[in-house]
Amino acid sequence: MAKSFLNNHKVRGLENNNPGNLIRTNIAWQGKIPHAKNPDKQFEQFENVYFGLRAMLKDLINDINKGKNTVKLLITEYAPPNENDTNAYINSVARTLGVAPTQRLTEINSAFLLKLVRAILKVELGKAHTELTDSDIIKAITMLGDVSTSTLKVTIDKLALAKQYIIPVLITISLFFYSYVTITI
Repeated sequence: MAKSFLNNHKVRGLENNNPGNLIRTNIAWQGKIPHAKNPDKQFEQFENVYFGLRAMLKDLINDINKGKNTVKLLITEYAPPNENDTNAYINSVARTLGVAPTQRLTEINSAFLLKLVRAILKVELGKAHTELTDSDIIKAITMLGDVSTSTLKVTIDKLALAKQYIIPVLITISLFFYSYVTITI
């Protein structure tokens, strides 16, 4: 079942199933609620949070493709200074990613996109960002498929996601059962 907060949350980004707080445009995002049925006159609404995350990812990838390939350039485009404390936003995202704000982003893969989205959600949603799990973001990333751009190849590496998130959990579970069996014998 798709996760949805539509019209049922105190935080606007979640209430709209638009955790990236994308403003209303004429872009035909997948899962977008038509403007005629969207009571929010400023921000997009989506059928579920996965479509909102997917649109956010597409927007970020498109901006990177347009040459916004540093955190500073990307966040200045995503969260313009006339609406946001963009410098604080840039520093927060760069710190979370472990890069300098002006460092060129060269490896755009699923693990990077997960970290980037998580960093942006912390700013956009505040404490409510914890209501979205890494699994929610990963689902949205996999909805993208492979995304080719003119300047780089963005690949959604499902095996890398498994290695990074699923295998450590399986190892932990195995160690737990090994310890349990060893102690009880």
